[in-house]
Amino acid sequence: MNISVDLHSHSGYAGGVGKIELTDVSATMKMKGIDVFATGDILLPARYNCLEKELVCQNNGLYKLHNNDKSNFLLQTEIILTVKLAGYKNKTVAHHVILFPDFKSIKKMAKLMDDWGQKNTIGRPFIVSDSREQMVERLFAITNIDPRIEIIPAHIMTPDGVLGCKNMLESIEEFYGDFLANIHAVETGLSADPPMLEQIPYVSDLTLISNSDCHSAALNRIGREFTNLNIDSLSYEQIITSIRENKVNFTAEFNPAEGRYYRTGHASKRHVGKDYYILSDEDKLINKCPICGKKMVIGVYDRINQLADKNIKALKREFYPLIPLIEVVAYSLELKSITSKRVIEVYMDIIALSGTEIALWGCTESEIIELLDKRIPLKTMYAIIAVKKGQFKFDPPGFDGEYGKLKIKNK
Repeated sequence: MNISVDLHSHSGYAGGVGKIELTDVSATMKMKGIDVFATGDILLPARYNCLEKELVCQNNGLYKLHNNDKSNFLLQTEIILTVKLAGYKNKTVAHHVILFPDFKSIKKMAKLMDDWGQKNTIGRPFIVSDSREQMVERLFAITNIDPRIEIIPAHIMTPDGVLGCKNMLESIEEFYGDFLANIHAVETGLSADPPMLEQIPYVSDLTLISNSDCHSAALNRIGREFTNLNIDSLSYEQIITSIRENKVNFTAEFNPAEGRYYRTGHASKRHVGKDYYILSDEDKLINKCPICGKKMVIGVYDRINQLADKNIKALKREFYPLIPLIEVVAYSLELKSITSKRVIEVYMDIIALSGTEIALWGCTESEIIELLDKRIPLKTMYAIIAVKKGQFKFDPPGFDGEYGKLKIKNK
């Protein structure tokens, strides 16, 4: 069987995130077509206690809400590994997703963190190590809790990813050392897609998964990236096995140009009274802004060019770029807010006709016309078809923490 999973999220216990109710998450999952969604922030004691009350364990290692809701949840957190690597002036900081089979294993990891003297007071806890050897020992200690625990480098090319511009590592081997064999997959992140990552040595051999890393239950957040897996039966173990054995049917990718760290540049908010700056393809890579002279965030596009090996024979991976449907609807109606009443009405009309957003994007042009013609505004239907044809761009593209601005050719 094939399932669509979104295995990286956050809760109201993480910084920069509002309160998120799992009932709202479940409602959005159904509209998007997500079969399994990760809880986020499960290591934080307050979040742990909340979810232990809200969720009931199934025999398959997944969880459901107590109200007989059919949505499936998987226990997950993001952690931040911090270590001083030999040869680098600054500490290396890298974000990771960890998937857990049960609450018992989470308790054991929390105990490990206590033994290591690590604070566990925020949604994304830091694990600080004095050396790579110590960090590797700790990674092995985590996986030794239960062989089903999976550690996945998160959004690896963004500034906080292991290969991002804050670290400027030459390879992931530098970071993981002897633990590298236990890294089975990496997360693409919103500013990269498989063809970009397949240019990077060793990364090109790993499973690539895509997740929303969402901070709300909004329709343009949950499922904005997801992974479709080939499994024998619906269970936690089957999900982990499919990741480890690269049984990925396809990933749905947030268009990299919409991602907040796609290009190198400086946002206009950094320049009082002046415009933004984005490094062009023709310009030599620089890390200081020509307008203000301050350090810029090197975009994923340029970081990949720094690390790429053009001789790599990459695996052929199925993927397709995805623009959240609610954003397409808002653009077509020339409304700025995706939460406006009219935008929500049209979106819900489309879902009533297609079943889920994933199902809609899987339709051919003729199927979309047959499904939507005369049932929703024509300009919205044509915008959906234009996106299917690739007749869109992001201008400007995402950079310096700013999302790219969608422009559709045929409205």
